[in-house]
Amino acid sequence: MGRLIRQIVLVGLVFLAGYTFGLRQVRFFQITSSSMAPTLEINDRVASMKIDYPTRGMIVILRDPGGKGEILTKRVIGLPGERFEVRDGYVYINNEKLDEPYIKEAARYEIDAVVVPESCFILLGDNRNNSEDSSIWGPVEEELLIGQVFCRYWPIKKFGFFFRTE
Repeated sequence: MGRLIRQIVLVGLVFLAGYTFGLRQVRFFQITSSSMAPTLEINDRVASMKIDYPTRGMIVILRDPGGKGEILTKRVIGLPGERFEVRDGYVYINNEKLDEPYIKEAARYEIDAVVVPESCFILLGDNRNNSEDSSIWGPVEEELLIGQVFCRYWPIKKFGFFFRTE
């Protein structure tokens, strides 16, 4: 019972922080697809905050680069100026295999090497084979990024904070 009370208090603090700092800095979203499974599931609720500069491993909220008007959640994988590719099911950054313990399964596709343009990022879902992401759109402009996911507040049993993995 003590753990449940602690989780409820933490959720309350997240909302209080959101309203104290204004909704421009902290925003709340519902996950609507399985593209970030197993990390985030459909109907999870997350809080995000404005970011100064995305870093690898960060989970971000963005406007759909495909023009459908949706709000999406993806993970930052490639940074400006880096050489990115997917081969044999794995991501390589500057010819080094990226350690990705968070993915659901290895990619069943390949992407030829590309240098990520300035002010752009490679964003992929953790559910690589069921995610509309940079494997389809290519590099994503920084201006489409809304914020960094810093916690899941619902369901309460899965409450937790997210920190970049690099």
